Amino acid sequence: MSFDVITVGGGLAGSTLATELARAGYKVLVLERETHFKDRVRGENMLPWGVAAARRLGLVDYLLASGAHQPPYWITYIGGNPVASRDLQATTPHGEVSLNIYHPSLQEALLRRASVQGVEVKRGAKVLSVDAGPDRLPNITFENEGNRQTLSARVIVGADGRASQVRGWCGFEIQRNPDLLTIAGTLLAGTDVPDGAVHLAFGVGCATLWAPLGGRRARAYYVYPGVAGRRGLSGKDKTQEFMRLCQSTGVPESWFAGAESIGPLAEFDGADRWVESPARNGVVLIGDAAASSDPSWGCGLALTLLDVEHLAKALCASDDWNAALGRYAAEHDEYYSALHRILGWMTELTWTAGPEADERRGRVFPRMLSDPRGFPDSVGLGPFGPNDDEARRLVMGLD
Repeated sequence: MSFDVITVGGGLAGSTLATELARAGYKVLVLERETHFKDRVRGENMLPWGVAAARRLGLVDYLLASGAHQPPYWITYIGGNPVASRDLQATTPHGEVSLNIYHPSLQEALLRRASVQGVEVKRGAKVLSVDAGPDRLPNITFENEGNRQTLSARVIVGADGRASQVRGWCGFEIQRNPDLLTIAGTLLAGTDVPDGAVHLAFGVGCATLWAPLGGRRARAYYVYPGVAGRRGLSGKDKTQEFMRLCQSTGVPESWFAGAESIGPLAEFDGADRWVESPARNGVVLIGDAAASSDPSWGCGLALTLLDVEHLAKALCASDDWNAALGRYAAEHDEYYSALHRILGWMTELTWTAGPEADERRGRVFPRMLSDPRGFPDSVGLGPFGPNDDEARRLVMGLD
């Protein structure tokens, strides 16, 4: 059996791309190693610029029917005090708000959707290798239900996440930022966090973000500069310490009063990892395999859908798929570079230590909150917001 496209990974990236291509008449195979998606600490807040892409891809209503929750506000706190309440629908050009959904529910729903649209899905598939070179079709070897197969396709897609094996097998060179931030997260039930907003609270040298999922559940994260020493916030025995640290940012005690962790607690470093020009020899990378942005800024889900949209459009617009992959790679490099610049400036503004940095924050934050014109907008616009030198000067307090 021959396929036009074989996708390694059936999560948000792989299943959504597979559906788009199947709808266009292409024969697609998805290889997913998990037979049942389990809870892990991952992003569950899709920012409005990602929701705009999700709507263009026909996902929003489907995800809402699968349990997604849409908080219309973004509230920022400093030292426990709410300093800005952003009406997302009113302040984004596309009129979108955030979309939060339990990640395993997201994965199951989208993989089921792909199957209904005619995608062949193999779960429990262990990919052993991908082999690619110039002037030939790439091939993939995998095991499934005790059988080993090697198949070729016009395109093989690495949608296998931050630790992508496809990326390594095919010789893509990984670049990364220096370590700075560490993010810990868990799923909480029984919390009284208001579910009409995403909540971002800054304490002294730390922050916490809460993405409500409805039904008194929320994914909570704690962010701190782990480069100065990791806290080891992994494992159930660290849950009380995690909640104490979140509370130290000044958020209300009531959010924690009846809360309990009902998922794993884990921490991980937040350094960006990316590949320049993520396509070669018929193999292409999307999602975190192509570029995993610092998760403390929450852009991962949105960036993934942007990859899906651009790659699907490129492949469906031309029979010359080598040229189409080159076009996708160039577009990916452009929007990821813009996002990388924006998040780099925001990280420098927010997390640089010392009196001079404190003074700059004291000048820039009030101006950014009261009159955001000209500033980057990682929440509402992502890479499509201001990201030129004038925007940099605003963030750095130089104007």
